[in-house]
Amino acid sequence: MKKILFLLLATLLVITLSQSCNKDEPENEIPDETIITNRWIYENMVLYYLWNTQMTVGIDYEKEADPEAYFYKLLYDEKDKWSYITDDYPKLAAELSGVPETMGYYPAFYQKADSKVFIVVCYVYPNSPAAEAGLERGDIIISIDNTPLDTANYYTKYSGTSYSVQLGTIVNNVLTPTGESVSMTARIVQADPSIYHSVLDINGTKIGYLVYVEFIPGNNDVYLQEMDKIFNEFKSAGISDLIVDLRYNPGGAVDAAIHLASEIVPFAIASNNGLMIRLEYNADLQYYLVANNYNNYLYYYFYPATGNLNLDRVYFLTTERSASASELVIAGLDPYMEVVQIGTPTFGKYVGSWVIPDNNNEWAIMPIVSKFINYDGFTDFEDGLTPDHVIEDDLFSALPFGDVNDPMIARAIELSTGKSVLTSKSGVLPSGLFKPIIPEKMYLNKSLIIPELKVLK
Repeated sequence: MKKILFLLLATLLVITLSQSCNKDEPENEIPDETIITNRWIYENMVLYYLWNTQMTVGIDYEKEADPEAYFYKLLYDEKDKWSYITDDYPKLAAELSGVPETMGYYPAFYQKADSKVFIVVCYVYPNSPAAEAGLERGDIIISIDNTPLDTANYYTKYSGTSYSVQLGTIVNNVLTPTGESVSMTARIVQADPSIYHSVLDINGTKIGYLVYVEFIPGNNDVYLQEMDKIFNEFKSAGISDLIVDLRYNPGGAVDAAIHLASEIVPFAIASNNGLMIRLEYNADLQYYLVANNYNNYLYYYFYPATGNLNLDRVYFLTTERSASASELVIAGLDPYMEVVQIGTPTFGKYVGSWVIPDNNNEWAIMPIVSKFINYDGFTDFEDGLTPDHVIEDDLFSALPFGDVNDPMIARAIELSTGKSVLTSKSGVLPSGLFKPIIPEKMYLNKSLIIPELKVLK
C-alpha cells in the first residue's frame, strides 16, 4: 500500500523510526521509539482525522507508554466507533488485499443466557481450510479445542491459527453437541468476495443472484475482473432483475463499491459519469482539497463498467452485519433507480478511513477521515438503512445460497414476479434465547477504505 507523504496543511519533521531506545534508561521513562510512534500518531490525527477539533486534549504523547492505548484515548468518543490501529501492518495489508491468512469461514456469534457463546457459520470461502474440513453455512460451533466459548475467550479462540471445532445442533431450543469435530489450520487464501452467483429461472423470469461478502478489488483488480465476468454471464442469460446478497458484508474499498454500483446503475447514468457520492473531510483538509482542485478525493462517479446490466431496479439483502461500503452502494444507487432493501437494518457506518502505515511498515492507523453523502444529500444514518421489507436472517435454519426457499430470496422473487415461490416453512428464529454479538474488531479494519493521498505537487 502506498505511503502517504505529509506535504499538506503543515510542514512536518522527517522522522526516522530506526532509533533504538537506550537500554540504560530508568524503567519509568518512555522509550524514544514509543515517543516517535506516538508523535507520528498525533501529527497524522491532527491533519487527517475527521473530528480533529474534537480529539481529547491534554494527553502528552511523550508520557504514553502504549501507542495503541494513546491512539484510542485521542478519539472523539461521542461519534467515533471505528478508527483503528494495529502494530502488524503486513497482516492488515494482506487482509485488505484479499489474500489473508485465514481458516476461511465467517462467524456469527451468539450468547446464551448463561454467558456461554457459540458460533454459527454464515459462509465459507471456496478452497479454504474450512471448506476442505467440511464446514458449511449454518453449522454451529459450540467449542474450540474442546474448550467451551464464553464472553471472555470467544474472539481469541476464534482468531487462532490452528484448532479443532466441536459442532452442535439446536433441538427444541436446546443447544446439543453432535459429537462431530473438525480440525483446521489457517493459510493464505485467495478470498474472492464474489463467493456465489447463479441465475434463478422462475417460470421463465430470469433473476441474477450474487453473494458479495467484502469490497476488495484484489491485486491488480483481479476480483473486479471476476465480477465483470459474473455480470457478463448475467447479461448473456438475459436477466431482468438482480438480487445482491450483502447480508454479511462489513465493507471494504471504495473503488470496489463504485465498481459494483457501476455494474448495476442504468447505463445512461454510468455513461454520463453521474455522481455517486461526495466526501466531506475535516474543515482544513476540505478547504485544501477544494482550493487545489483535488476532485478525485472529493467526488466519486459511476462509469460504464464492462458488465453493466442497465437495470432500473435492484434488490439488496441486508442485516446488521451489512456495513460501510455496503451502505454506500445502496445509498449511492438510490437516487437513480428503484432500490429495494430486504432484511433488517444495516450497521450504520457512513464514514471512511485511510490506511496510514508508519515509515517502518510496522504500525498502521486507520482513522476516520471523511463521511460520504449521496447525490440527494443523504448521510449521517447512525441507525443504519431501514429495509423496505423486514425479514429476519434465520441462520439457525440457514439454507444454501441461492435456494428459493430462503425467506429473503423468496421475497425478492415475489416482488419481481408477483408470485410466491416459498414452498417450505422457514425455521423459527429462537430470538430471545440467544443474543447476537457483533464484535467491533470484525468491522474496524473493514471500514470504507478510501485511497490515500498521493504526492501533492
